[in-house]
Amino acid sequence: MEKLTGLRQDRHLIASKWKEETGRKVIGVFCCNVPEELIYAAGMLPVRIMGEHEDSSEGNLHFPTNVCPYPVSCIDQALKGRYDYLDGLVVPNVCDMIRSMYGTWKLNLSIPYVYFLEVPQRISSEGVEFFREILVKFKDSLKDLSGREITDQSLRDGIEVYNRNRYLLKQATSLREEGLISGSELQDIVISSMLIPKEDHNELLVRYLEEAEKREPAEQKVKLFISASMLDDNNFLDLIEDCGGHITADDMPTGSRYFFYPVEDHVDPLKALAERYLEKIACPRKMLPERRKQFIEEVLDGVDVHGAIIHNLKACDCHLYEYPYLKAVLEEKGFPVLFFRGEETETELETQRDDIEAFIEMLQG
Repeated sequence: MEKLTGLRQDRHLIASKWKEETGRKVIGVFCCNVPEELIYAAGMLPVRIMGEHEDSSEGNLHFPTNVCPYPVSCIDQALKGRYDYLDGLVVPNVCDMIRSMYGTWKLNLSIPYVYFLEVPQRISSEGVEFFREILVKFKDSLKDLSGREITDQSLRDGIEVYNRNRYLLKQATSLREEGLISGSELQDIVISSMLIPKEDHNELLVRYLEEAEKREPAEQKVKLFISASMLDDNNFLDLIEDCGGHITADDMPTGSRYFFYPVEDHVDPLKALAERYLEKIACPRKMLPERRKQFIEEVLDGVDVHGAIIHNLKACDCHLYEYPYLKAVLEEKGFPVLFFRGEETETELETQRDDIEAFIEMLQG
């Protein structure tokens, strides 16, 4: 567990060392809509771009204060030289602020490869076919960058490795439900899976699960479902658990949304990827609330939950627009809902403590 939890903190050193030892390239990615299997099949290492809880002194020079703090923090880290080891960056067409990362990185940083991935917003059979054609072009650009041909077999091999990781992470959610691991601990594990080669993470994760299964269940606490726009560390989850809550299910891009569904077996691996990354990633930017409801129902199926906490980063409009609908869906299931919207500063976390403690006390009756 110490190896897994330390990966986020040491991620730049680990990626740089991997690059030096293998002589291969490292590609940064935003969001969970990028088919990482293609990057893997090209012999390169995909790593998730993350920010930090520090003053975005460089990032704030390029953006106003009334925008989502997450991508500002990410570009801030890049401008401070933290991501100098990257050979490329993939920016998917998701929200306005993530889209802006394409031009901002390309104009302000010396990075040889910046690719804009057009992800459709409409979930449909036509959308899948369109996305497959987009992935053909993406595959060709990765081949040119890496110098390695991406064959159907290498792509299937990558899908197998990634599906194995998804399977193991779903096993970890079962241990979370049983109280053998905490929600904060699972968040560490999911984030760590985005930072190192998947086959290495699979080996670590197998050993971790074997150790965790031998634990005694933790003391029963108030069981909570959490939905969030973007939490790229576990500070907020630590706070919830410190206040007496236990997260048994989640809807987060750095949580269940990332791994919940595998890539289905298909004669055409590119179409299989297009189907999974378009139809199965239940993100509000796709503007299909009924699909979001279906995902949440599947995540909550058979899971004991007493209440729900929704966390939206400031100016994350697509999640904020969805909030009334999501709140109604959860309340229909009988779950009281606590809502936060902010920037996740240290000061703000402390102001949230009182509300979380009061919410948990209310659920305890």
